[in-house]
Formats: sequence, structure tokens, C-alpha cells
Amino acid sequence: MINKPSLVVHEKLKFLITDAPARENAEEYAMHLASVGVKNLVRACEGNYDEWVFEREGIKIHDLYFQDGTVPSRSKISMWLSLIKETFIENCSETSEREYIAVHCLSGLGRAPVLVGIALIEYGVDSYNAISTIRKNRPGALNSHQVKLLLNYRRTKVFNQTSCCVIY
Repeated sequence: MINKPSLVVHEKLKFLITDAPARENAEEYAMHLASVGVKNLVRACEGNYDEWVFEREGIKIHDLYFQDGTVPSRSKISMWLSLIKETFIENCSETSEREYIAVHCLSGLGRAPVLVGIALIEYGVDSYNAISTIRKNRPGALNSHQVKLLLNYRRTKVFNQTSCCVIY
């Protein structure tokens, strides 16, 4: 792996934030992610690797692409929160206790961390603590536009309902 993934855990939520795998190192990424319990890989940037490498390891890929340096649309946030709900809230099996979601963008400093920040806020972490937790685990993460989104994000309690509302 080029850079070590950053682990962000809060109660039931377990994430690995990473930079983007490439064709040359995708097998190494896939084996590492599978070994720690990743079942879902979210890519917030274009993938430059063969998906089957991850699928062979039992990892499902989810595309939530949005522009570098920006924040996700409401529809992307809704898809992200649905995956979190399925993975960590509705799945109460013994194996789900050891399950992680990996999320990557190009460098793992903007798009991926902002998605994790949204998840933390939805789960009840206040915005400042969500930002601090991410930056502690992923130094250099989040630009000013992404921080502004997280500071203004209003929890929708999506784990109890299906709507999503973001104040930009």
C-alpha cells in the first residue's frame, strides 16, 4: 500500500479511510482490506483498478463519485447513509461486529473523510468532534469547504428515518 489506511471507529461505526488503489497495487489493497473485515469499499473518485480484484476477496464496490475538493450532493449523501444503515444498524449478526467500510478518494484527504464525517454526525457526534476525530486519524484531511459542510450539517436521524436534509 502507498499510504497506511486511517481507522475511524465510533461505537458501531467502523471505517478505514484510504487513498485510491491503482492497478499495480489493487491486489495488495484488496488482501489487506479483506483481512481486517472490509466488506464494502466506497470510492468517491474514479477507480483506476480492476473491480474483480476486490470482488474476489468478498468486497463489494460502491461508486459515490463527486468532484475533488467539493462536497457530496444530497443524493450521494443519501446513498452513503443507506449503506451505513445496512452495514452497521440493520445488520445485527455476529459477523457484522467485525465489519468495516473502507472509503477512498484520490489521496484520502477530502472526499472520503467528508463522507465519514457525515456518518459520525448522523450517528450523534457533534460536528467539531467529528472533524477533530477525522483529522487526528487522518492529518491534513478536509478543506475549508468540506469543514463548512460538516459544521453546517444537520443530523437527519437517518438511522430512524429515510429522508436526508443538508444545509449548505
